[in-house]
Amino acid sequence: MKCSKCTLPKDCEDCPVPSNVELGQLLFSTNIVHRYNCPEWIIALLRDLDRTLQIVMYNMTQQPYDSPFENTGNSFICDVFEVHAYSWDDDTEQSFNFKYQDIEINWYKYLGRGTTINGIYNSEKIIEMYNKCLSAILETEDEYEDC
Repeated sequence: MKCSKCTLPKDCEDCPVPSNVELGQLLFSTNIVHRYNCPEWIIALLRDLDRTLQIVMYNMTQQPYDSPFENTGNSFICDVFEVHAYSWDDDTEQSFNFKYQDIEINWYKYLGRGTTINGIYNSEKIIEMYNKCLSAILETEDEYEDC
């Protein structure tokens, strides 16, 4: 999706660009740039999900895990949420890197760089997201161990 006024890849109204977006992100990325800067505390919660996911995946495979929160090309999809690494495919628009229900978060190459979010959410909603995503990751390990 491109803005009809400025043709940049974003879901904007009257072309506001979040302040943390890089020039290269605006010019070259096929990721959608959401309307709002993603607050640092939300990024910190996502980093903790990343850390937990890497631990769980290592426990399951005994191999280092290429985190989809980094620039690896990897993805993790479950019933609760999904996360996809930055896509280098110039022909495919990436509408989100992280999605939980209606919350979509994008970044440029790795989590924390040019990170934008599609709305303003209260802390209760974000904490609910974190708790449910964390539980889903831990359940992945439990299901693996039960096999």
